[in-house]
Amino acid sequence: MTYISKIVLSIIFAICYLPAVSQTVTTQSSDQIIKQLESTGALDKAVQRSLDRIKKKDEEAKKAEAQKEWLKRLEMAKKSRKVNTQTEPTYGALDAPISIIEYSDFQCPYCKTFYDTPKKIVDDMPGKVNIVWRQFPLPFHEPMASKEAGGSICAYQQGGNTAFWKYADGIFKATKTNSQGAPIKEGNDTLVKLAAEQGLNVGKFKDCMANEVALKKLIDADIEDGRNAGINGTPGVIIVNHKTGRVNIIPGALPIEAVKDAIRVTEK
Repeated sequence: MTYISKIVLSIIFAICYLPAVSQTVTTQSSDQIIKQLESTGALDKAVQRSLDRIKKKDEEAKKAEAQKEWLKRLEMAKKSRKVNTQTEPTYGALDAPISIIEYSDFQCPYCKTFYDTPKKIVDDMPGKVNIVWRQFPLPFHEPMASKEAGGSICAYQQGGNTAFWKYADGIFKATKTNSQGAPIKEGNDTLVKLAAEQGLNVGKFKDCMANEVALKKLIDADIEDGRNAGINGTPGVIIVNHKTGRVNIIPGALPIEAVKDAIRVTEK
């Protein structure tokens, strides 16, 4: 045992066991005291108590910091722009009191996994919840993510909510995520083909896709809104109660019951 270790332990024991050893401190060396405490098991107990106190304080500090960060994120989520079901792709009752705002990327594998979850929830809770889609293509999924986002916007502009969700279904079914073999070969051929298969006016769809400036403006507006609301990855989900203004957030592609629990919190 080093000299420093002896001093540290002596201090610990002096604090913890001063009443018991005060009479022997004057006649025994620190080595003798330490050996005595070791032989009785008091040393191990004292060290363990100290470690437990340190661990508890550390856990409490981490918990407090996590709670602080969570509250900060909730405050940021309130900055998300007000839902407008007349101009934004919406699944479910347009006048539902609760909206699941999903910031998504058609090239994100987690978005593909999560895609059906909120739709099932809306189907399970008719009239109570809807989904509002916002584009959030990530930089490392470009240019395919924005191409597909543009295609879904063109579908929405031509055929409304029905066309949008049908087109979104088609993209997720056809594409391999993470820019691996995405269904875009030359130009927008595959996206145009998908539009044709779904009965959209191909000429109008092509004209819409050709207007890249307008599409970029819409996509950038969603991205900026998401960032202002604290979204930094996909799927980024904010749940908002339109009656009370209460919000909640979902950290990633959670299972359906976890999302329902988050909605229940927002209902209160």
